[in-house]
Amino acid sequence: MKLHITYCSKEKDRTRKDLPAIESYKSKRIKHVKAITDEKDERFAILSGKYGLIDPDENIPFYDELMRERDITRLITDVGNFLESNNVNKVIYHTREVKGQRIPYFKLIKNACETLEIELEKRIISN
Repeated sequence: MKLHITYCSKEKDRTRKDLPAIESYKSKRIKHVKAITDEKDERFAILSGKYGLIDPDENIPFYDELMRERDITRLITDVGNFLESNNVNKVIYHTREVKGQRIPYFKLIKNACETLEIELEKRIISN
Protein backbone atom coordinates (compact mmCIF):
# COMPACT_ATOMS: atom_id res chain seq x y z
CA MET A 1 0.00 0.00 0.00
CA LYS A 2 1.07 3.56 -0.71
CA LEU A 3 0.99 5.94 2.28
CA HIS A 4 1.16 9.73 2.13
CA ILE A 5 2.70 11.38 5.20
CA THR A 6 3.28 14.92 6.38
CA TYR A 7 4.52 16.17 9.73
CA CYS A 8 2.36 17.76 12.42
CA SER A 9 2.10 21.48 13.08
CA LYS A 10 2.70 23.78 16.01
CA GLU A 11 -0.69 25.44 15.48
CA LYS A 12 -3.31 23.32 17.20
CA ASP A 13 -6.81 23.58 18.58
CA ARG A 14 -6.13 24.49 22.21
CA THR A 15 -9.43 23.33 23.69
CA ARG A 16 -7.39 20.58 25.36
CA LYS A 17 -10.03 17.96 24.68
CA ASP A 18 -9.46 14.93 22.50
CA LEU A 19 -10.02 15.75 18.84
CA PRO A 20 -9.36 13.86 15.61
CA ALA A 21 -5.81 14.75 14.55
CA ILE A 22 -7.05 16.35 11.32
CA GLU A 23 -9.14 18.76 13.41
CA SER A 24 -6.52 19.27 16.12
CA TYR A 25 -3.78 20.49 13.77
CA LYS A 26 -4.48 23.92 12.29
CA SER A 27 -2.32 23.67 9.19
CA LYS A 28 -3.15 24.42 5.57
CA ARG A 29 -0.35 22.04 4.56
CA ILE A 30 -1.92 19.12 6.43
CA LYS A 31 -5.39 19.89 5.05
CA HIS A 32 -3.91 20.18 1.54
CA VAL A 33 -2.21 16.76 1.71
CA LYS A 34 -5.38 15.22 3.16
CA ALA A 35 -7.41 16.67 0.27
CA ILE A 36 -4.97 15.20 -2.27
CA THR A 37 -5.21 11.75 -0.73
CA ASP A 38 -8.99 11.91 -0.41
CA GLU A 39 -9.25 12.78 -4.10
CA LYS A 40 -7.04 9.82 -5.04
CA ASP A 41 -8.63 7.53 -2.43
CA GLU A 42 -5.18 6.88 -0.92
CA ARG A 43 -4.08 6.55 2.71
CA PHE A 44 -2.71 9.45 4.73
CA ALA A 45 -1.00 9.73 8.11
CA ILE A 46 0.44 12.55 10.17
CA LEU A 47 3.88 12.32 11.76
CA SER A 48 3.53 13.63 15.31
CA GLY A 49 6.48 14.71 17.41
CA LYS A 50 4.82 13.03 20.37
CA TYR A 51 2.90 10.05 18.97
CA GLY A 52 4.75 9.01 15.81
CA LEU A 53 2.50 8.14 12.87
CA ILE A 54 -1.20 8.68 13.47
CA ASP A 55 -4.28 8.36 11.32
CA PRO A 56 -6.01 11.70 10.65
CA ASP A 57 -9.19 10.44 12.35
CA GLU A 58 -7.36 9.26 15.49
CA ASN A 59 -8.36 11.25 18.58
CA ILE A 60 -5.47 12.99 20.29
CA PRO A 61 -5.34 15.36 23.27
CA PHE A 62 -3.75 18.79 23.00
CA TYR A 63 0.04 18.69 23.26
CA ASP A 64 2.91 21.02 22.53
CA GLU A 65 5.93 18.90 21.70
CA LEU A 66 8.43 19.39 18.89
CA MET A 67 10.37 16.36 17.68
CA ARG A 68 14.08 16.54 18.37
CA GLU A 69 16.94 14.34 17.15
CA ARG A 70 16.86 12.41 20.45
CA ASP A 71 13.18 11.50 19.85
CA ILE A 72 13.98 9.47 16.72
CA THR A 73 15.13 6.52 18.83
CA ARG A 74 11.99 6.69 20.98
CA LEU A 75 9.62 6.81 18.00
CA ILE A 76 11.28 4.58 15.38
CA THR A 77 9.74 1.32 16.63
CA ASP A 78 6.21 2.74 16.70
CA VAL A 79 6.63 4.27 13.24
CA GLY A 80 7.98 0.99 11.88
CA ASN A 81 5.10 -0.94 13.46
CA PHE A 82 2.57 1.45 11.89
CA LEU A 83 4.17 1.00 8.45
CA GLU A 84 4.33 -2.79 8.77
CA SER A 85 0.83 -3.24 10.17
CA ASN A 86 -0.58 -1.21 7.27
CA ASN A 87 1.43 -3.17 4.67
CA VAL A 88 3.07 -0.01 3.37
CA ASN A 89 5.41 -0.54 0.41
CA LYS A 90 5.79 3.11 -0.59
CA VAL A 91 5.83 6.33 1.45
CA ILE A 92 5.26 9.71 -0.14
CA TYR A 93 6.53 12.28 2.34
CA HIS A 94 5.09 15.77 1.81
CA THR A 95 7.26 18.48 3.32
CA ARG A 96 8.48 21.97 3.00
CA GLU A 97 12.24 22.17 2.41
CA VAL A 98 13.91 19.82 4.89
CA LYS A 99 15.86 22.16 7.16
CA GLY A 100 15.85 23.35 10.75
CA GLN A 101 13.08 21.86 12.87
CA ARG A 102 11.86 19.65 10.01
CA ILE A 103 15.09 17.61 9.87
CA PRO A 104 14.29 15.12 12.69
CA TYR A 105 10.87 14.36 11.18
CA PHE A 106 12.40 13.49 7.82
CA LYS A 107 15.24 11.50 9.40
CA LEU A 108 12.73 9.40 11.33
CA ILE A 109 10.73 8.53 8.21
CA LYS A 110 13.87 7.94 6.16
CA ASN A 111 15.37 5.62 8.80
CA ALA A 112 12.11 3.66 9.18
CA CYS A 113 11.75 3.23 5.42
CA GLU A 114 15.38 2.18 5.00
CA THR A 115 15.10 -0.36 7.84
CA LEU A 116 11.93 -1.88 6.36
CA GLU A 117 13.10 -1.51 2.73
CA ILE A 118 10.14 0.69 1.88
CA GLU A 119 10.39 3.02 -1.09
CA LEU A 120 10.47 6.69 -0.01
CA GLU A 121 9.53 9.62 -2.23
CA LYS A 122 10.00 13.14 -0.87
CA ARG A 123 7.68 15.82 -2.31
CA ILE A 124 8.52 19.43 -1.54
CA ILE A 125 5.38 21.53 -1.09
CA SER A 126 4.97 25.25 -0.64
CA ASN A 127 1.81 25.52 1.50
